[in-house]
Amino acid sequence: MHIIIVGINHKVAPVELREKVAFSEECLADAYRHFLANGIEEVVLLSTCNRTEVYAATREQISERKLLELWLSFFGVAPEELEGRFYDYRDQEAAKHLFRVACGLDSMILGETQILGQVKDAYEEAQKLNAIGTYLGELFRRAIKVGKRARTETSISKGAMSVGGAAVELSKHIFANLQTCTVLLIGAGKMGTDTAKALVQAGAKQLLICNRTLSRAQELAAKLGGEVVPFDEMTKNLSKADIVIASTGAQNYVLTKPMVAEAVRQRRYRPLFLVDIAVPRNIEPEAGELDNVFLFDIDDLEQVVREYLEERRKEIPKVEALIEHELRNFTTWLGERKAKPLIVHILKDAQQKTQQTLDELFAELPNLSDAERQAIAAKVRALTMWILDSPLRRIKQFAHSDGIMEAAEKLFAFEEGLQEKTSKEVQGE
Repeated sequence: MHIIIVGINHKVAPVELREKVAFSEECLADAYRHFLANGIEEVVLLSTCNRTEVYAATREQISERKLLELWLSFFGVAPEELEGRFYDYRDQEAAKHLFRVACGLDSMILGETQILGQVKDAYEEAQKLNAIGTYLGELFRRAIKVGKRARTETSISKGAMSVGGAAVELSKHIFANLQTCTVLLIGAGKMGTDTAKALVQAGAKQLLICNRTLSRAQELAAKLGGEVVPFDEMTKNLSKADIVIASTGAQNYVLTKPMVAEAVRQRRYRPLFLVDIAVPRNIEPEAGELDNVFLFDIDDLEQVVREYLEERRKEIPKVEALIEHELRNFTTWLGERKAKPLIVHILKDAQQKTQQTLDELFAELPNLSDAERQAIAAKVRALTMWILDSPLRRIKQFAHSDGIMEAAEKLFAFEEGLQEKTSKEVQGE
């Protein structure tokens, strides 16, 4: 059985090409039927916004190119369109690739957590549609396992990886509990909106939205679950906010040091976290000099993102070690499965010849007692297994190498017809 993968992702192809060959939820069932009807015995389809990958397991020696053509034919896309824009792996390399994907090492954002859930969803969907069997089932279970270990045993997914995430991380250092915090968003810039959304998702109690264009504020409030504050009442509401995100297109400061000082006084000097994402800046820099005021601009936040990214990069060797460990275990399992038909053949042949030899020996020595016959038979059978022990272990060890397996099959007179029959018996177990 061979495991093959062909895929396309953000590293090798633009979104215009990726979207042409992505499996939507609506077409998944038809896609699985397409592969299974064309000789693929096991298949899992992993399709996200940044990647689409086809994992296949088959006894037939189909090429990676054939699998690619089968995938593209489902969408009516010519293979030439993906020329030089896809990747493919086989057996061990395919397993290693999936393990890296599940651990977040192959993602656009290093260590992102969403991909592990997507791998699990793909596995469960294939199960539901009866498209997965022994080989891909084992591969995906191990991928999910190593992905979980990467996130619990290393810091590959820890910390902020966006400006909004950086704001969340910094706010946690300022406030003991975000669930008691009110966020005031001034302006409707995309980055400011995303930052406000990140804080709300992190547990912020209330979101106030203040924008010059009232309809835009109302639209955002409906989308984010916030409350609209009229722009001319911004100063009045400043003291209500624990976290202020400024993201307007104004050319002058919308918040000055005196305005912030008055808000802090009204707050009885409880901490005030100011996030200035605008360019040019919306908050007078000197406001950050006030006691209990924490002011960060876009450069500060992006520096936090870079620092967390560097921390994640330091965790890559630890994750790679987990992957290598799981890959060795999977390779051993794969080799044992691959070697099993030959091992079954060798053991059956040895048992038959051992029994034949014992029958001939006992015919020549008719005066042996039953106890003596049993003792001799036990010793001969043990000797047979002792002689075979080392060759069988070697066969398991090197079963992943087609050349060595082919030589072993010839050495032990493993005919093709018998191989096919025995292989089917093993798969039926």
